[in-house]
Amino acid sequence: MTPIERFRAPQTELNFELYFVTEVLGLRSLHYGYWDEPKTIDRVDLEEMGRGQARFTERLLELVPPDVKSVLDVGAGIGDNARALSRAGHRVTALSPDRNHERYFAACDDPNVSFRRTTFETFETAERFDLVLFSESHNYFDRRFGLRKAHDLLRPSGRLLVSGMFRSEDGTAYASDFDVSEHPYVRMAAEAGFETVQISDITPNVLPTVEMIDRAVTEILEPTLRFAEAYAAARAPWKTRLFRVFLARDHDAIRRALKKLRRKTDPDRFRARIRYATILFQKS
Repeated sequence: MTPIERFRAPQTELNFELYFVTEVLGLRSLHYGYWDEPKTIDRVDLEEMGRGQARFTERLLELVPPDVKSVLDVGAGIGDNARALSRAGHRVTALSPDRNHERYFAACDDPNVSFRRTTFETFETAERFDLVLFSESHNYFDRRFGLRKAHDLLRPSGRLLVSGMFRSEDGTAYASDFDVSEHPYVRMAAEAGFETVQISDITPNVLPTVEMIDRAVTEILEPTLRFAEAYAAARAPWKTRLFRVFLARDHDAIRRALKKLRRKTDPDRFRARIRYATILFQKS
């Protein structure tokens, strides 16, 4: 691992996933959905997915302490958390290196939300925040670095709220009784100067998100790509051959992005090797 690990996915992969989720599926949020009673849900459609994502944001905001005024939203996506935080009375600085995300914030027109197109690693400011939010972003940079920088950017007794996937360190399945408080990330946070305030393992509550996206990939995206390739080959085989020769790199990039998306949304793999948790830390 490099000393500072940049946002890992190349721009083409970020664009591919963003386009699929926002433009194909029509969702206006990039984070997971949340269901209080997931076992009662047979099948999540797009409308229910939107409601689940709204519940996730509501639940996330419930974890923000009442004395928090300023928030640094690291990896802010297309801004739904930032806008919700603003509506709740917080002043938000939102970070993302993705130019697609920038245009969503440009349309936001919220005086309490400012956007910086930058990585967390290169972000600089003299301001110190009441809360740093890692909502599904803590895996996009070196974890020790991220914790240390969050600690530096917080005022005394400030909070760090982390929400996202905590993968099995050795790639094997978790034990059925695994406790997220035993994850190395929590120990790293303590070493970086944080005290754990609250941990919630919400893996079952977000799993319908994975199942829904998995179906969308297998039932919509992959068949559409196969149809487009078959149609192009039948209508203009010579153009198809030229495309494969001259745009092979782009074609391969799309295939890699699809493979990555398919792997990320495999429900069985998610159940076995990932714990999705929210953790609230306080700077000591």
